[in-house]
Amino acid sequence: MGFPTSVADEVLVRCGRHCCICEEFVGSKIELHHIVQVADGGDNSVDNCIPLCFNCHAEVKSYNPKHPKGRMYTPTELKGHRDKCYKKYGFADNMTKMDVAETEKPIFASNKSDVAVTWGYVEQDKLCPLLPGALVLIAGYTESRKSTYVQHIANWNIKQGHRVAYCCLRNHPTQIAFEIIAEAAHINANDMKTGMMTEENWKSVEQANKDSHSENLALIPYDKVSKSDDIIELVENSGADIVVVDDFNGLVFDNHNSVEKFLYELKNVAGRTNTTVFCIYNLDVPKVRVDKRPMLSDFPSDCYHRMFDVIQFLFMPEKHYADAYEEKDMLEVINVKGAWRNPLTFRMVSPENITGVFSIETNK
Repeated sequence: MGFPTSVADEVLVRCGRHCCICEEFVGSKIELHHIVQVADGGDNSVDNCIPLCFNCHAEVKSYNPKHPKGRMYTPTELKGHRDKCYKKYGFADNMTKMDVAETEKPIFASNKSDVAVTWGYVEQDKLCPLLPGALVLIAGYTESRKSTYVQHIANWNIKQGHRVAYCCLRNHPTQIAFEIIAEAAHINANDMKTGMMTEENWKSVEQANKDSHSENLALIPYDKVSKSDDIIELVENSGADIVVVDDFNGLVFDNHNSVEKFLYELKNVAGRTNTTVFCIYNLDVPKVRVDKRPMLSDFPSDCYHRMFDVIQFLFMPEKHYADAYEEKDMLEVINVKGAWRNPLTFRMVSPENITGVFSIETNK
């Protein structure tokens, strides 16, 4: 029985598609070996898996205890080789600091940065400055790159010395760590998982990991922030300059009144602690409306418009106007609240994806 996809994705990214014994980069020519065979009681876990190239895998499996020749690879040795390889090429383990519920102490030191939280885009910082304690709502349809956009903002601010607590309501913290590093390296995260990268790409990932300032990032798993009260406690006690809720749809509320009550509490604690809170929200695509661009009326309640200080819609025209829209990989950032002029549209263009340095045009 083979390893599940979730295990394969994790171990292959952690080793960077390098064999854990010879440490050669082998790309797709890699196999996953059970350190303790299933027949001997081994399972399909990450801990029982070691990625190997074809030659090393054959070596590991070739030893015959009935006719011993040389020395066999023991489970302890294999784990040692694997852990050394993960340490050399991996990065996710260094980015997950702790679970909030396991300690009463703040995640970060109490002294916050004196540098203002910014977008990381010069034009946006001029037209839509982020004030301390602001609630920011980033909304859009599926595949509008909302998480990548916010991860770029998080990466920028981490490098400025800000502490970021990232609530992983959508994916496992390890997957988020991959995405954040991929964004910093200007690499597609899916290409990392599938090994569709060159050695130069991996060098970019390694460099991004070295420059990641991981001490300024805490990834909080779903089971620690699945309730609205957990988010309030995190903002109040974590010591973070920025809290990211990815995504807001993962929080369960009884009704619209409970959403509004939560937003009042969140706004109060964010202002009291000078914590900037980014919430990512997934909108349903309108079925009837000809213009598919998001609108404030797409939210289930007007409390979203009233309670958030900044609201941005992300929109990728090619996803909804495939026949009439020739420009590819273009993201429109529509600022509907919080800007000096309302609304504003920023078009951020990148030839491969929406990471990296963008050219920004402001629609007059």
